[in-house]
Amino acid sequence: MTTSPGYDYDKGIPAGFYDEIHRRGAGVRYAWHDLKFRAVAARLAGVQRLLDVGCGPGTFIGNYAPSTEALGIDASAPQVAYARRTYGSDRHRFATRTVADLTAAGERFDAVTMIELVEHIEAGAARRLLAEARGLLAPGGRLVLTTPNYGSLWPIIEWGLNRASSVRYEAQHVNRYRRGRLEADLAAAGFATIDVTTTVGFAPFAAVLGRGAMRGLDAVERRLGHLGIGHLLLAEARP
Repeated sequence: MTTSPGYDYDKGIPAGFYDEIHRRGAGVRYAWHDLKFRAVAARLAGVQRLLDVGCGPGTFIGNYAPSTEALGIDASAPQVAYARRTYGSDRHRFATRTVADLTAAGERFDAVTMIELVEHIEAGAARRLLAEARGLLAPGGRLVLTTPNYGSLWPIIEWGLNRASSVRYEAQHVNRYRRGRLEADLAAAGFATIDVTTTVGFAPFAAVLGRGAMRGLDAVERRLGHLGIGHLLLAEARP
């Protein structure tokens, strides 16, 4: 796959950076990742074999798929090494293998997840990756992905992060999705059943008042469907 031109992910993002945020268990950035991962996990009921593409430091598999046989793959060897040390087990494996490699090996999975990955990949390569992921699904399988919603207030949030965080996104986010284009790319990749909604609204910002406030606001926002303008797109697609 072709990732953001000129961005060195091994040097730009320290191994375990996002897992360390999650391990704090508090704060706005922890809340953002926790709610995102919970939204994805809610779409994986009944899944016995999972592939997480772009697994990073293994946070999702290690904390939100405890009883699932899972393989996490990532192009970053330092992140994969961290994931193995931190979350590796007989049921949770991590590797620098590619989707194409798994396809050639005849692997099949009940679900494939891509959590905030496709925005890092140029548009044509992202469409090819979606089609390759479809080919890895067992009968009845599903693809579940999230990506920033550029039809929401996310661009403003991203602008703030670029000025406040040690990890910046200007050079990383090269593929900016709105709902309609994500639906079109999934259809072009051969998916027949496509459901694109939004998730993660303003609840993470309530985390400054504690987890209870954050989860209470999240429950309200979920009942309202985030009014269709949650800051992340959440897609579930089936062949």
